[in-house]
Amino acid sequence: MGTAAHALLAVALAAAPARADTCTGVTRAGSRYTICFDLGNRLSLTAGSDGVGGAISIRHVIKFEDEPDLEWKMEHVLGEATHALLADGFRGALYRGRYLRHARDGHIVIPLGTPKKVFLPFDVGAEVEAGTVTWRPGEATTEVGVVRAAALIDVSRSRTFRTRVAFGPVAHWRVDLERDVRAVVDHAVAPFSLAMFNLHLESYDGLSLLDVRVEGGSAWHPRGGGWRTEARAEATLERIVLAVNDRPVALVVGVRHDTATDETIARVGARVVIVGARDPRVGLLDHR
Repeated sequence: MGTAAHALLAVALAAAPARADTCTGVTRAGSRYTICFDLGNRLSLTAGSDGVGGAISIRHVIKFEDEPDLEWKMEHVLGEATHALLADGFRGALYRGRYLRHARDGHIVIPLGTPKKVFLPFDVGAEVEAGTVTWRPGEATTEVGVVRAAALIDVSRSRTFRTRVAFGPVAHWRVDLERDVRAVVDHAVAPFSLAMFNLHLESYDGLSLLDVRVEGGSAWHPRGGGWRTEARAEATLERIVLAVNDRPVALVVGVRHDTATDETIARVGARVVIVGARDPRVGLLDHR
């Protein structure tokens, strides 16, 4: 029995470095370096063709002791901003949030009368956005997004943050301000009269990210002629190309179209992580 126990221990010790190698590389000198990255917890700066900016990203999971098969996947972006250096342009948001409820068996509880479980083939959740500001070169108005909310149905039902295929209705309230006199020019109110679709994919090692978002419908403009059709689409691809002291540097390319301004803008830039969370797989397996 002693020989068998030693043999099993030897196999376990031999297997641990193999698992660690999935998220760490080894130089010729024997030093280890990170090759897996956490794309959702970081303070990053981005410099590109559309300007210079940054954001704080946080994501975490909320679990429940009385329901171990239920969890909430929470994502937050704070203080996102991009300022065009060569033109008088700016885009920013105080807060963006996404909250997805994931149950292993897909159930929800309807608390009407006798509580009943309903099993769904998708996850449910919401998106919230508050305090967005946009002004464009050559325009006299500033667009202020007071609040935006969307109900989400995620058909991917992923347990991780790496995959999302979500859609749902959108409501928002947006105000156009005259920049010189700070007077309200127009309002845009969409009482869940828009719809959105979002595809989000991340590679297992966190080196690549693809995000595609399409939104369209109609909004009420009380000072601008009633109901108007509006649509916007945006696609972003991010690829980490190198890391300095385990801090990744990524190439970011994207394209955005907005029918409100009838313009399509492509961008390319580099994103540098100033402070980032270490991928938990590296923290558990790599004993540097």
